[in-house]
Formats: sequence, structure tokens, C-alpha cells
Amino acid sequence: MLPAWSKEISVHNEKIDEQHKKLFEIAGRAYMMTEKKSSKEEVIGVLRELLEYTKEHFKDEEEYMQSISFPRLEAHRAIHQDIIRDMVSAVTRVQNLNDLKDEIAKIAKNWLLVHIIKEDMQIEKFRRNTCPLPIKPTEPKPEEKPVQTENKKIEYFCSCPNKVHYVPIDVDKKIRAGGVFNCKVCKQAIQPK
Repeated sequence: MLPAWSKEISVHNEKIDEQHKKLFEIAGRAYMMTEKKSSKEEVIGVLRELLEYTKEHFKDEEEYMQSISFPRLEAHRAIHQDIIRDMVSAVTRVQNLNDLKDEIAKIAKNWLLVHIIKEDMQIEKFRRNTCPLPIKPTEPKPEEKPVQTENKKIEYFCSCPNKVHYVPIDVDKKIRAGGVFNCKVCKQAIQPK
């Protein structure tokens, strides 16, 4: 039995997490076929579904890694290519249904257990250390709003997903006068909201 997707392996990107959930579901169905009587056509059909969805997911995941400047993008892309090659090979080289079921079990287990749980968690670790999700402060009640002071910070944004830069008023004035300040992670100019 394959594990189910859980929040512990979230990469905190809604699209990628939804795709991982779907991949767990398809791979789970594929793996279950190895445990019951299934025709070669049924097994190949699920394997093809897994292959097509995996290709789509890898494309989106690579775009996400690029958007957060993940330093191991090329190595991760090479792993993706190896997985796709293994999946295509599994469909084309098998001689009988038992061989096909063995291949599907290997791909489902290795891909889910090793790739998502181990490799994709490296992406999340990098994102967490470089582009932490902002903690949303509770909005003070209207009568409690602080008086604007020189220590107030202005929210600025860059290309990093969910990243907020809190800029002092003097820096805000410099930016509005034409100065450029770049995010240290994505190297893009920060912009006011």
C-alpha cells in the first residue's frame, strides 16, 4: 500500500500541492492494480494517465522552482527526465502483465516515496529559508490604530511567491523618487503594493 498525501509533504504552493495529491491518487490506483486481477490494457491505461499527468506536473514544478530561484533546478530537471524515461520504458519493454505490474509498482513507490517525499521537500526547505510565508498580523481595532510615525514600514513585493518586504519610510521615498532596490533572492526590483 502506498502512503497518502499529507500536509507534512506540502511545498506550500497550492497548484503543486494539488498536483501532488492527484499524482498520489493516480499512482495509488496504479499500485492497487498490481494487487488485483487487471488486464494489460487497464494497467497500461493507468500508467499512461500517470505518465501524462506527471509530464504536466514536472513542467509546472520546474516553472515554480525557477520562480523562487531554486539553485538545484537543473539537477532536479534531470531527475524528472529520468523518471519520464523510466515510465516510458516500463510501457514499451514489458513482455507480459506480471512484468508490467512489477514496473508499475517500482515507479509508483520510487517516484512517490523518493521523489516527492525526499527531492521535492528540498524545494520546500529552500523556499522556507529564502522566501518565508508572511505572518499576517492581526489588524488593530480602528480606535487602536497607531499614529503614523517615522518608524512605520511600507509593504513592497517582488517576484518571490508570498514574499513581503517591509521598507522604512526613508527607503520608500527613495524608491518613489526613482531609486531601485532589489530582492536578494529573486534579484528583481521591489515594488509598492
